This record gives sequence, structure tokens and C-alpha cells, in this order.
Amino acid sequence: MSNSSLSQTALKGVLWASVEKFGGRLIQFVSTIILARILLPEDFGTIAMIMIIFAVASSLIDSGFSQALIREHKISESDKSTTFFINFTVAIVLIITIWFLAPMVSKFYEKEILTDLVRFMALTPLFFSLTIVQRAHFVHKINFRTQAYINLISSILSGGTAIYSATQGLGVWALAIQYVVLAFSNSVLFWIANPWIPKKFISRESFNRLFGFGSKLMASGIINVTFVQVYKVIIGKLYESSLLGFYAQAENIKNVVSENLVSVVARVNYPTLSKVKEDTERLEDAFKKVLRFTSYLIFPAMLGLILVAEPLVLTLIGEKWIASVPIIKVLCFSGMIHHLQVINLDILKVLGRSDLFLKLEVIKKIGVTISIIIGINFGFWGLIVAQVVSSYISLFINMTYTAKLMGYGRIEQFMDIVPVFLLSVPMLIIVFLLGMISFGSSALELIVLVTAGVLIYFLVSIIIKPASFKDAVYILRPKLKFLKHLKV
Repeated sequence: MSNSSLSQTALKGVLWASVEKFGGRLIQFVSTIILARILLPEDFGTIAMIMIIFAVASSLIDSGFSQALIREHKISESDKSTTFFINFTVAIVLIITIWFLAPMVSKFYEKEILTDLVRFMALTPLFFSLTIVQRAHFVHKINFRTQAYINLISSILSGGTAIYSATQGLGVWALAIQYVVLAFSNSVLFWIANPWIPKKFISRESFNRLFGFGSKLMASGIINVTFVQVYKVIIGKLYESSLLGFYAQAENIKNVVSENLVSVVARVNYPTLSKVKEDTERLEDAFKKVLRFTSYLIFPAMLGLILVAEPLVLTLIGEKWIASVPIIKVLCFSGMIHHLQVINLDILKVLGRSDLFLKLEVIKKIGVTISIIIGINFGFWGLIVAQVVSSYISLFINMTYTAKLMGYGRIEQFMDIVPVFLLSVPMLIIVFLLGMISFGSSALELIVLVTAGVLIYFLVSIIIKPASFKDAVYILRPKLKFLKHLKV
């Protein structure tokens, strides 16, 4: 595949992956806003307590097979059938295990309702397992258009069902119903879009090849999601469920901008780079462009979110969630570098070094554990600060292996992204000063600050024309008419 055709395929992938992630996420976010106005922080805290179970279950079901399939030049029928039956078997075992462990979860948190909630939501691993092959197929083809439609429809169905349930007084059950309906509708729609039926059974050759690569990614995924969710477990165990609700809502708002934007690029980045993994020069060039492009979007977004957190919360979800504001501001400092971690780890997967991927996760999580042990001695805020500090330590470790494999070290990466960060400084100063003005309305303040921030950042970019801005214009120009006449 030529450079131009690969770039255009990647561009279409980014745009449709953006629709899939942000379109679906936007609908889910809007439904969450409505639910937050109906339900209590305690309800969100209660559901957050058990999400670690299903995050780990998802990693176990995938077993790394989907990542292994995506990396293949051609996916055979034996590969697909092996993946399907292995994941389906794992899902059945998980459902049975979760069912019997549910009472222990209730006892741990001292909340009886958790037993029924966990058992109800235990259905989701099965739904997810049934569509592993279909999802991998679409990603492998860099076809995110179909997935975008599926995600949008599923988000509308699940969000609408949850809101109706909440208005009927079902409380925390509305959130559980939303989770199950989303998984179920996704499964049904993926089968409609790609009605694939396994024609073979488990192939030893396919299993050894796919699992040999994917097992290490699976182990890495389990370790990663466990430590991402462990903060909720600790907060839920040691503090009131309402405080966990505030934390969960803060993380949700931060993730809407940070992790979802990064996941869009990462989902396209991995299959695209996998197609040029033999060409070191093209691989390194693409890596640098993705790094600059995502930084160009993430840095101002996270800094802006810190500045507008209060009017945003007051406008969207109301006064009862005001305690989420300081948590959002602190979490944004980790959200600011999340993309750097993901992109660096993608290189390990592209180059087939899942062994290093797993090794990195183990090393990083030792550091996270130490941070948690130290932070927890300083209460809730000590734990939150520890989360941010550990994310920067993890980034430093991730960059080490990128330097070894590609010769693109930490210093070079920082030299590429520091100018992007500095690009945000004028916006930061002006929006901060505007925030000191009394607008009399949180909604008006939010509109003014966001509009001013976007305009200032864009104007500074046009004047300075940094490499990151040129990359962004090059990627977006084919689809955004107002950029076609912009000279960079």
C-alpha cells in the first residue's frame, strides 16, 4: 500500500472511528447528564464499586485474540473459528464464576444490593464474546463506518432505556440496565452487520500462534484494568459511596475528552501501523506525526477542562455534583499524558513485542502499588494525587522501550511535544483571566470561556504554524472545507 493510499485509509478510519467513539460517547454522556440530574451520587458510586469485575472479565474474554487477529495480514477461517469458540467458552465460565462470587462482593462492601446487581450484569461477558470476531474483522479492514452506526444505535437504545428506568424510580438499577442493554444491542447489531457463522472448530496451529502473541496482551490488559479500577475499589471500601460517585463522575467527564479521543487514534493507529511494520522509516515517521497530532488536541483540551470544570459541572449536572470539580482538575493532569502512554505501547504491539508489553505492565504496576500505599496514608486526596504521579512514572518507563526499539528516545519525544504544550499557554492565560469575571450564569460563562479558548488556540496556531498544526491540517484538510485554502 502506498503512502498516499495508506494515509487516506487512515484518515477515513480516524474520522469514522471519531464518529463511533465520540458519537456514541456523546450520546452516552448526554444520557449520563440526564441520569445524573435524576439519580443520586450514591447510585453512581454503587455501580462504580463493581465495574472492576466486568473490566477484568472483558480482558479475559478477549484473551488478546482480537489484537492478534488485527495484526495478521490475512485472517483465516481457522483463526476466526478458534477465536470464537475459545472466547465463548471463557465467557460461560466467567458467568458461572461471577454468579457464585456475587455474595462475596456484597459482603466486601457491606451492600446487599450488589449481589443482584452483579448477577444481572454478569450477562454482558457472553454478549461481548459473541462479537469478538466481527469487531476484529472490521478493525482489520479499517472499517469504522459500520461500527460507528452500531455504536450510535446501541448508545441511543441503552441511554433511552436507562433514562426511562430512572424516571420510574429504579435508582441504581437504571445504570445496570444501561450497561446490559448496551452490550446486548451491540452484539445483535454486529451479527446483523456481519452474520458470520464459524465453519470450523478450534485449530491447534491457530491457537498456538494467536494465543502466543495475544496471551501476553491479555495478561497486560488484566493488570492494567485492575489497577485502573482499583482506585474505585479502595474509595468504595474506605469512604462513603457518594464520594465514589463524585470520583466516578469526575473520571467520566475527564475521559470524555482524554481517553476517548486517544482511543479513536489508537484504534486506527494500530492496524494502520501494522501494515507498514517492516518499513522502519515509515513507521517512525507515522509515529512522530501521531504523537504531535494527538498532543495538539489533548493538551489544550485538558488545560481548558481544568479552567472550565466548575461552570461545566454546574451547567450540565447541577449543584449537587459540585464536589466533583476539584477531582476533575487533578485528574486532568494524568489525562494530559494518557495519549503518550497509549501511542508508545502501540509500537510494542506493532513490532510483535507483546513480551515487553507484559514486562512493562508488571514494572509499572509495582510503581503504582507503591504510590497507592504511600498516598492512602494521606486520605482521599493523597490517593488521587498518587494516581496522577504514578501515571507520569509509567510514561517515563514506556518511553524507555520505544527508544530501544526505534531509536526515538524520551528527550526527542519531549522535544517534539513541548512546543505543542507551549502553544496552549496564551489560551491558558486569557481564559484564566476571563474566568475571573462574574458572568451571573454558569452556562454563559462556559460558552464564553470555551469559545474564547478555541479561537485563541486556533489563531496562535495559524500565526506560529508549528509542525503539530501542519500535521493536523494535513490530516483534516480533505474533510474540512475551511482548511483547504489555509496555507501552512
